[in-house]
Amino acid sequence: MDAFTAFAESLRNAPSNTRDSYCRHLAEFFDYLIEATALLGLGQPLSKLQLTETLEAYGDYLLHGTKASHPIAQAVAAQLPPGKNSSSSLVPKKAALRRFLRLSEDVREEMAELATVSDTIAITSVSPLLPELGAKRQLREQEISAMQAHSMLAGVVAGGPKLIDAVVLGDVTPEAHYDERKAFPYDKVMDLIDAMPTYRDKSYYSMLAASGCRTHEGLQTLLNEDIDVECGTLRLVDPRTRLGHPSYRFLTPAQREHLAWKGRTSDLTLLIEPFASAFFESLQRYLEREYIAHGKHDFLFQYLRAGALRGLPWFLSAPDTRLEIFHRTCKRIGVELPPGSGPHSLRHMYGTYLLNYFPRSNGDYGLPVPMVQQLLGHADIKSTLKYAKFDKDILRLEIQHANRVLFRSGTPKKLLELKLEALEAQLAKVRLEVVAEADSHG
Repeated sequence: MDAFTAFAESLRNAPSNTRDSYCRHLAEFFDYLIEATALLGLGQPLSKLQLTETLEAYGDYLLHGTKASHPIAQAVAAQLPPGKNSSSSLVPKKAALRRFLRLSEDVREEMAELATVSDTIAITSVSPLLPELGAKRQLREQEISAMQAHSMLAGVVAGGPKLIDAVVLGDVTPEAHYDERKAFPYDKVMDLIDAMPTYRDKSYYSMLAASGCRTHEGLQTLLNEDIDVECGTLRLVDPRTRLGHPSYRFLTPAQREHLAWKGRTSDLTLLIEPFASAFFESLQRYLEREYIAHGKHDFLFQYLRAGALRGLPWFLSAPDTRLEIFHRTCKRIGVELPPGSGPHSLRHMYGTYLLNYFPRSNGDYGLPVPMVQQLLGHADIKSTLKYAKFDKDILRLEIQHANRVLFRSGTPKKLLELKLEALEAQLAKVRLEVVAEADSHG
């Protein structure tokens, strides 16, 4: 299909994973559109009104299927089930569709302009399919303030930002419910590591659990030089900052296409126990017994199977094969994760552990959210808040304790009493800190 080819070509400078996912999302939309055309058009092209309604029903179709409120979404879902989609998964799918519609609008405008000067150009609609395409809307005060706070350019341009592109097909989706099962069970991680078939796999999964890094960060960016065994540390470095490194030059242009970097803002990692020790122990055995020291590249994790790929960076192997090993091992140790889950569940575990259970030197548990944000490499703190939710058990215990403090034999305390107790507790804490500081200097 020419339209699909043009769309894929427009993404030629995008990272390979972005290009692949956008093309996959557009192909999914085309399947939906073909089915809608068969149902509504009865073999004839859809009218502009029908096409607009079909576009507007797409989000409803993806999210609710046959239970959708839009009749077109219901009808298509009955013939072509959309599968399971969450509110958050709609965001990239709508983004891909909006990009395709903008590209189509650019082509329409160009053809319309050519039609005014050439009789050989086919008649083209003089108006866009959707009025929002290319339109602008006035920025709200809160949006202007946010832009000025986060963008140097917006802060220095005369008059500040005023307008923004209108969003086609809407951009508001209900907040996705966080499924706590997405986090790999903390007390089962060592079982997962021990059950892995090779020392390479043991090293890789213990590294994911210890650092909380994304799977591609560990596979595609971790070179031998990034690990300091003596200090027990590792760095996660953006490959774009060292493309001249011999290991990256070793890759062919097609292989470099597989490199991805989701915008991690820090190479800092905090390795948590007992997974950090498991990583360095497995790493030693992997390097001694399985690692192939060929001198061609320095990627830590290699393809081990005999054949043409043996010794190549492991990220070049089929992702489905790696995922199969993970799920097979989970089944062996009796861990059941939600559909669609994979090694990323170890990152969820890491974030939940840091926010709730990480023991601190002052006796408290759980790191502040900004610290967890840095360790997870999130550019936006909102990602951290959505990604690693506070544990419900801890919240429940806090509420139970507060209820016991608030009520004495069924009689509620007065507000002034509660204020006094809060101030006294704070004062006692400060006194302990003063004593501790005096002891440290004494």
